[in-house]
Amino acid sequence: MDEYPYPLFFEATDFTDREKEKVRRYFQKRRESGGGDCGNLEKLGGSVYKICFKEKEDQDRVLQRKFHTITLPSGQVRLTVSRTSSPQTSDQPMPSQSLSSTNPNINGLEKTFRIDVFLLFFLRDNCKAYTFFEKQLSSIGCTMELNFDEEEVLVRGEVDKGPGGGLGGAAEKWEYQVNQAFVQLTESYNCYHVLEPKQVKIVLQDSAFKTDDIKVYTESGYAVVVGEVDAVKEKIAILEKSLPTKKEVPIVEKNFKLIEEDLNREMRANCPEVTIIRGSAMITLEGPDKEVQSGAAKLVELIKNIKEKSVKFPTALLTFMKTSDAIPKYQTRFLQSLRNPVFFEVGADVVLSSLSSDALNEAEAAVMRDFKVTTVQLQGAIDLNRLKEILTKAKNEANSREFRVDISYMPGTRGTSTTKVRLVGYSENVAKLNEVLHDFQLNQVSTQETINLLHHDTVYCFNKILDLIGMKQTKVTLQASHFPNPCVFVSGPRCHVQEVKEALTSTLDSVVVDTLTLDGPGAQQYFQEEGKVTKELIEGSCHVIIREKQTAAIPNVQRPRNTSRLSDTPRSLSYSSSMYSTVGNSAINRTNLKIKLSSLENEQVDVLVVPMLNKQLTSTNIGKSLLAKAGNVLKLKFDSVLASCALAPGDVQLVDAPPSLGCSKIFFIECLPWDGVRGKSVQALGNGLQKCLELCVRQNFGSVAIPIIGPGIVLQYPLREAIQVLTDIIHQFGLSASSGSLTNIHIVIKPGYPDSEECYHDVYRQLSLNMNQGGQAIFRSLTSDLDDITMTVESGVKLHVVFGDITNETTDVVVNTTDFQNFILDGVCKDILTVAGPEVEAELKAAYVERGKIFVTQSGNFPCKAIFHVCGQRDEVYNLDFIQLVCNVIYYCESYKYSSVAIPAIFAGTYFVWHSSLVVLHTHTHTHTHLNASGVSAGAGELDPTIVAGAILRVIKSSTSSMNSLTDIRLVLIKIDVFLAFKEEAMQMYSPAVINRVSFQEQQQQQQSAPSVSAYLSSLQISSSSHQSVFTFLGLSISDIDDAMEKLKHQYQTQCSSNTFSKEELELLNQDDMMELKELVEAEGLFVQTDQSGALTVSGLKDGVTRVRQKMNQCQYMNLAREVRVREEEDLYNKVVWCILANHGNWERLPKSANHQLEKNELTEGITDAQGLIWEVDVQAMVATRPLSRQTTKLKRLENLPDFTFPLYWDPMAANETMKVVSLETSSAEYHTVKEAFKRTVPKTVMKIERLQNVHLRRAYEAQKKHISDKNAHEGGAAEKPLYHGTTQENCHSIMTTGFNRSFAGQNATAYGHGTYFAVNASYSAQPTYSKPAADGSRLMFVARVLTGVFTQGQATMKVLPLRNSQQPHNRFDSAVDKIDNPAMYIVFHDNQAYPDYLITFKGD
Repeated sequence: MDEYPYPLFFEATDFTDREKEKVRRYFQKRRESGGGDCGNLEKLGGSVYKICFKEKEDQDRVLQRKFHTITLPSGQVRLTVSRTSSPQTSDQPMPSQSLSSTNPNINGLEKTFRIDVFLLFFLRDNCKAYTFFEKQLSSIGCTMELNFDEEEVLVRGEVDKGPGGGLGGAAEKWEYQVNQAFVQLTESYNCYHVLEPKQVKIVLQDSAFKTDDIKVYTESGYAVVVGEVDAVKEKIAILEKSLPTKKEVPIVEKNFKLIEEDLNREMRANCPEVTIIRGSAMITLEGPDKEVQSGAAKLVELIKNIKEKSVKFPTALLTFMKTSDAIPKYQTRFLQSLRNPVFFEVGADVVLSSLSSDALNEAEAAVMRDFKVTTVQLQGAIDLNRLKEILTKAKNEANSREFRVDISYMPGTRGTSTTKVRLVGYSENVAKLNEVLHDFQLNQVSTQETINLLHHDTVYCFNKILDLIGMKQTKVTLQASHFPNPCVFVSGPRCHVQEVKEALTSTLDSVVVDTLTLDGPGAQQYFQEEGKVTKELIEGSCHVIIREKQTAAIPNVQRPRNTSRLSDTPRSLSYSSSMYSTVGNSAINRTNLKIKLSSLENEQVDVLVVPMLNKQLTSTNIGKSLLAKAGNVLKLKFDSVLASCALAPGDVQLVDAPPSLGCSKIFFIECLPWDGVRGKSVQALGNGLQKCLELCVRQNFGSVAIPIIGPGIVLQYPLREAIQVLTDIIHQFGLSASSGSLTNIHIVIKPGYPDSEECYHDVYRQLSLNMNQGGQAIFRSLTSDLDDITMTVESGVKLHVVFGDITNETTDVVVNTTDFQNFILDGVCKDILTVAGPEVEAELKAAYVERGKIFVTQSGNFPCKAIFHVCGQRDEVYNLDFIQLVCNVIYYCESYKYSSVAIPAIFAGTYFVWHSSLVVLHTHTHTHTHLNASGVSAGAGELDPTIVAGAILRVIKSSTSSMNSLTDIRLVLIKIDVFLAFKEEAMQMYSPAVINRVSFQEQQQQQQSAPSVSAYLSSLQISSSSHQSVFTFLGLSISDIDDAMEKLKHQYQTQCSSNTFSKEELELLNQDDMMELKELVEAEGLFVQTDQSGALTVSGLKDGVTRVRQKMNQCQYMNLAREVRVREEEDLYNKVVWCILANHGNWERLPKSANHQLEKNELTEGITDAQGLIWEVDVQAMVATRPLSRQTTKLKRLENLPDFTFPLYWDPMAANETMKVVSLETSSAEYHTVKEAFKRTVPKTVMKIERLQNVHLRRAYEAQKKHISDKNAHEGGAAEKPLYHGTTQENCHSIMTTGFNRSFAGQNATAYGHGTYFAVNASYSAQPTYSKPAADGSRLMFVARVLTGVFTQGQATMKVLPLRNSQQPHNRFDSAVDKIDNPAMYIVFHDNQAYPDYLITFKGD
């Protein structure tokens, strides 16, 4: 419906927009036009205009006036309005005419103004106004003439003619001055139209409206008040207040009753002319406006002052109030009898309402006092029917006149008897019935007394004691109990309980208690079974009670009788790999390696290793950090130790650590600044590190923390070389198998530096390579602070926090970010699109995505099902609700029924940019512009990763309860500080958070060492001596007990025998045999002793000793079988290699026992790996599974050739297959390792990585490796390094099949010799000169294993390497380099000295 349905029409010349607005405002003002709320002015055609009003009354008031004169900037216009749009006779000039006419003559000018006729009347009737206006016109040389018929004013004036007889600009000036005078006139006086009949009557009758300055005129039923603006406003205000008004105030009936008296009193006193009208839930006040407003305010105030109080009562009492006449009775009482009325209601609670707090309190006190509910617990055996009869009679008497009290009976917990009685009603009546109930219970209840006993054994055989002492049956119940202490509860009628208690107490005091101890637990077993009858005969003949004393150490084993425990044939062959270890069965070194991301001074270990220069504590940044934390105490200790000692480079000095550090000792290494790979600095650092580890073992320290020493501004080592020195020393330590007590080595990397990520990756890669030697684990475990963690949250959803690259993920969904414009910039977006392919990129380029929305595309060639792209428009001031983003991602996954999603670091960290919905989530190129999670530069409010991590993890945790499809959420973080923040928050939020690489339980299992045979013998003796048979004897005399003890002991000894085993026999037992022997001894209840020669004597029941002898015979047979098995395993181990994919992503060779089990398919009990972990095996799927955690991993079988041993990381090859190219899976650790090393210096997109398996080339390479290793045994060995070699499509196949051929030297320059060139950094080989782009833009690069050995400076003319020593004509250098101090390039001159290990296909500008 139209908002303005009441139109009026008029004709006028064309208005400007400003004039239209002025006309509209005129019709809006009721005091000027009589109108009101109206719409915009509309032109219908020609000169006809329309304006519409919201209310019909406003339309009617405008039509009551004949003419409407409006003053506009260009002059005055006079309008004639009508209800229709038909042409009207216009009383105004034509459009070409002026709004006022000017008739110049030779000597003067004239101008006519049309103004409100009532203003003309006012000028006529008010001399003051007329004279003032006349003087204004006179001042500009004008006179005026009022024309009431035409409702206009004629103004005349004279001006001087200009040169040539013209008036020039004088006429315009004159006209402007006259116009200003009339504008001032219309603004100074107001013509107010009074249309309301009552108001018209007041205006005409009230003399206050007829003054010298105010005039009132009437016309057609309405009045017009004319005068100065302020004076008219004052009169109108009085007029509007003179009419009677009404005001409605809502109020409920109960509240009106509370305030009625106060309201009437207030109205009589202050508002006598106001009438109060009561309606339904409403009060209407009618009268003079001022009094009505005052009365309404008082009414509202009274309503607000009503106070309400809820009083809690038991449900039973509320029910009583509702069913009795209490509610109306107390409503009447509280409204009439209290100091202020109080309204009384009963619902879920008792609700009291009043204007007075005192009255409320008084009413509450009355209700609490007058009503009561009491529940009484019935005690003992009660005649319930009799009780009900008595209580019902008392209740009926109380309720004879009105309902005063009620009774209910509540059943006990088992529903078998009534245990509680509830009384509810008026307090006085409840009290009377309660007295009746109390009197009844006093007369009927039973009582109970307690007799304390001296021994717990007395409780166990209390009934037999009663028979022994001849206790007669009575009406009293006797119950023995251990709690709260050994005692007897005597219960029954009060008159009998005391009598029985006195008699029983004196009798129990005469009972004698003693104990008999026999060696071994077998005695108890015997007298519980075949010797039971004998024991009972002894009890009867000696008048005693014999009780076997129960101890926690006695196993609850039912021993089979008259049958052999061992079968006649040996059990299936099995043995303990822990007891008889062979090569590859377990780690030689018990040390755990852990990469720590922290500051060295914060480590909690036994020893800290610290570098120094020239015996100065603060010569390195590490020393400065230690001093800052430990203070002057460290300085004093350091100076006192080093003041008098002389140190050479590589020496180590021990200093006691102050309490402020979390260690016992600090090992200071005297270092040298970097002087090249072959300089003294490397040798000094290596010697110092080696000495530190040896000192830890020698002094029985359990843990040590070592930083990456060298890359700082003082020592200036190349980072790669510093890492190489440290990892080489750790590797040598692992091979030494002499770790002693040193179980933990922490390699400490300080986060927050530009190269922290590179340092971590290099350290982890080197240590991973050093974890095994020949398929054998040389360290127990390798973990780091950046190990992935997995939390199982609600509904079984797994949340993974991963340190890595999202392009390696294989989840159903991968989250990407882009601004949908720039797709060529290096970063995750480009990498994802390059892998996904051009179709996905084209789909993105065509998309328009709003900020905060998610755009879903197909995955293309990317290894996922879908890619979620989020608009990341760059906006430095826009702050996104990132929490909502994660919710949206989860919602989309659920909507599409995806089970897994990978989300990169979209929300925190120095190097992560958040734009609107999502941003550059993850980048491979370092940038120095710090952007926070909202796109604002760091320092201008960057979001703390810890805060963001907590928020994101809480969102995911709270969302998991509603997840049905999504089961795996992976947060992929590439920055160390962000990962650590998420890890810390996750570990606090989820308990426990399990570290995936090596769990705590697995480490504990690995740390369990196999006890020796002597230890088992010792435990056998201790166990046997602690398991003795103890018997308790109770009787009425000491002589009876002594006689019974002697008979029982003699009977047992007649059933026993013993057997002794020599030390030589025992040494044939392994761990499993000793465990079974121990179980057999315990099960048979035998007693064991050892003598000084090491012999073992077993004694006890004859059958048990015989079974132990049979066990020993069986063990001799089993030992022979084990020896045969070991030889079989050894032979098979040299031919077939079974491997398992370890947690760190490297293939590890399984121990000989597992190797044999897999080959022979003996998998019933699973296999055990080198770390002692047990796995279930599916040979068909080549998958191994942990029994409890259900963690899975891959298996692999390699069959060695007679003259070639396959590398563990190779895939199996057919018997006649000599060359194989394997494309690495993007999710594999092998792929990640190669890719991360490549991308550390090359910001290009990796398309694929292939492993090259060439048997001939590898056989020749390994032979050359052995040759160089033997030759350089004391100088670093073969020094194998992973290096890079760029190539082309044309040369690639030749290298893969025949290897690197130095005959082609010179194709890309020979600056350092005529050999084959390899680069340390992939960035060098990635140059187009070496890795030439193919037609599709792809490029190739080999990752080669290169034997660098002992190298020398390369020369352009070098075709063979020079001699190392002129006295040794066959001992030449192994390779050449571009620079000795920090080589970036290695050149080899022997084709078998390099092996093409991997081929990387990459793409980029």
